[in-house]
Amino acid sequence: MKGFLDFFKDLFRSRVTGSQVSAQAKVYGVQARAKSKVASAFNKAIDGSIGKVKKTAMPNRPKSGDSGQKKEGKKMSFWPFGKKKQKEPTEPPQDAFDPSAKTQAISIKDLPQAQFKPCVGWVVIMNEPYKGRDFRLVPGKNRVGTDADMEVVLSDQTVSAHHCNIVFREEDNTYHLFDAGSSTGTKLNGKRVTAAQLVDNDIIEVGQTKLRFKALF
Repeated sequence: MKGFLDFFKDLFRSRVTGSQVSAQAKVYGVQARAKSKVASAFNKAIDGSIGKVKKTAMPNRPKSGDSGQKKEGKKMSFWPFGKKKQKEPTEPPQDAFDPSAKTQAISIKDLPQAQFKPCVGWVVIMNEPYKGRDFRLVPGKNRVGTDADMEVVLSDQTVSAHHCNIVFREEDNTYHLFDAGSSTGTKLNGKRVTAAQLVDNDIIEVGQTKLRFKALF
């Protein structure tokens, strides 16, 4: 009799346990379906937002049902400024790399006299701020002053625009100094002069600038 009662107890317990397992499985199923619906709704919302952005960024994008033929006209580019046109390389002159082309020597005698004048001497600044700066002298008149078109251009406010002239005479190879009507005058070796002959190493004073004269002949 006792064994018979134990059999029924075990059977009852197994049925209760089975009911609990079944109920718990149903609960899990309901939760899984709810989560799936939420995920699906979220994905649809994201896909809709992406679609709107694509339509705004690419309004002319062909639909999936189009035949796929390219429309005539400009091609759409993701680069907002378009592609830069590459310049076609220009072909160098044919004689630029011509091995037969030879360098020709030009004689000084072939140059016009206006383009070349030989050096016949120099004047060199002896005081600051331009100490050591030199100017070449050529045959004929060499104008000294502050104007840019002078042969000897000085940066000295006490010097006139056209202060004096240094002249080389080719007929006798002599050098001469002439004042050009300057406001402060021209000095030669400390003495004011209007005209004088120059010899090598003479000191010419114009304004506050001292020039040493060097003769080539």
